[in-house]
Amino acid sequence: MLLRSIRFRLTLWYALALAVILTASGVFWFWYLGQESGKHLDERMSFVAANAVSLIEFQLADNDWQSLADAQLCERIDELTHRQRWDELVQIWDVRGELVCSTESAEFWHLSPQRDDLLMALHGEIVYRDVTLDGQPIRTLLYPAGKHTRFVGAVLVASRQGEMHAALANLRLLLLTFSPITLLLMSIGGWFLAGRTISPVTRISRSMQRINAESLDQRLPVSPAGDEISELAETFNGLLARLHDSFRKIRQFSGDASHELRTPLTILKGETEVALRWAKSPEEYRNALHSNLEEINRMERIIEDLLQLAKSDAGELQMEIENLSLSDLILEIYMQGRALAEGRQLEIEFKVEVDREIRIMGDALRLRQMFLNLIVNAIKYTPDPGRVDVCLATEGDNAVVRVIDNGIGIPKPQQAYIFDRFYRVDQARNREVGGAGLGLSIVKWIVAAHAGQIEVSSEAGQGSIFTVTLPMAGPQREQDQDVISNKC
Repeated sequence: MLLRSIRFRLTLWYALALAVILTASGVFWFWYLGQESGKHLDERMSFVAANAVSLIEFQLADNDWQSLADAQLCERIDELTHRQRWDELVQIWDVRGELVCSTESAEFWHLSPQRDDLLMALHGEIVYRDVTLDGQPIRTLLYPAGKHTRFVGAVLVASRQGEMHAALANLRLLLLTFSPITLLLMSIGGWFLAGRTISPVTRISRSMQRINAESLDQRLPVSPAGDEISELAETFNGLLARLHDSFRKIRQFSGDASHELRTPLTILKGETEVALRWAKSPEEYRNALHSNLEEINRMERIIEDLLQLAKSDAGELQMEIENLSLSDLILEIYMQGRALAEGRQLEIEFKVEVDREIRIMGDALRLRQMFLNLIVNAIKYTPDPGRVDVCLATEGDNAVVRVIDNGIGIPKPQQAYIFDRFYRVDQARNREVGGAGLGLSIVKWIVAAHAGQIEVSSEAGQGSIFTVTLPMAGPQREQDQDVISNKC
């Protein structure tokens, strides 16, 4: 588990990155200091050789460059090296390849230039070479001596590289010793930093493990830092809120469904027991069976509505989209509403605010079910005498249908819940009219399936206005919805 943890992986990547940086940095500085030290040594040797050549030129000015041996340069070269405190070996070689003179330390430097290097110097080239003498690294320089293209000899300057190599060796030892120690210490620091970085994630994980279906109301602490961890905690809190709301709705749905199905089952059981105990004549049995059939039909309607909503939630309910006449559909439903209101003191009117036939893309069966639910609800909850208006209009590319009544209305606080399943504003009144609280849920689903909107405007005791806005192009393309007015 430790090797798979984010803390370990963060520390490992941090250590690998640091190791690459330290290695690259050490190699670079070792190379750079070596190059700079060698460059500085070459510049010093070139300076010594140039001074020696200047001395030769001064000494041979009157001899017309005849012979280095006649110039008596050794004393002058020794004097120059002592005065300048040069540690380098300085030798002067003539065109015959013979040593003319050397500094006093020459007995410790058994050096002689290679013949090819001397020939190159006598032709005006500056020659550097690394050699080893008695196990010590030596850097040599052959510098031509002469005027223009007339060279009479060469100056050999040699310098020990032991101190420079020792310094580079010490630097290499320091890098090889302290780089791993630095890497180890920084990795330990990275381990603790990674632990502190992911500690909020660990706390969130432990808090989430303590939350179950019974404690979804709990929330994770959110740091005021406003960083990614805080954003993660807020995301989890949002998820918990949605889960809590979903579980609440599921519990409510289960309780309401059980209650709605228990009532007709209780009636069925009671009436059956009464018939078995007291019924004597066929008429009494017939009445009991007729009552049982009514309760069975009620349970069948509830189960069908629940099945329809469950399929819609799962996306298994197919829509048969076709081009249909909304004008004819609303007129047909209006006529059915008038038939349902026969025998009551209800005035039902159909108002058309368009001068042409309204055709839309939609599912005729679902739209019929939706509008019939709205008109039936308006008739149910409007006491005699009353009025129900059905209005058809257009707003832009949308068809608008309003169902208006002056019935019992819906209180403001309850309007936000009327589309919830099994929600009923007045439980007693809904049982009297036979409602199960699923009709408006189905209405909302059908409207959403057609990419439309439904709005309600109501006041208790003054009636309700249900406004349905549907895009005439159908559910394939959602239209921007205009603000719906409450006028018919």
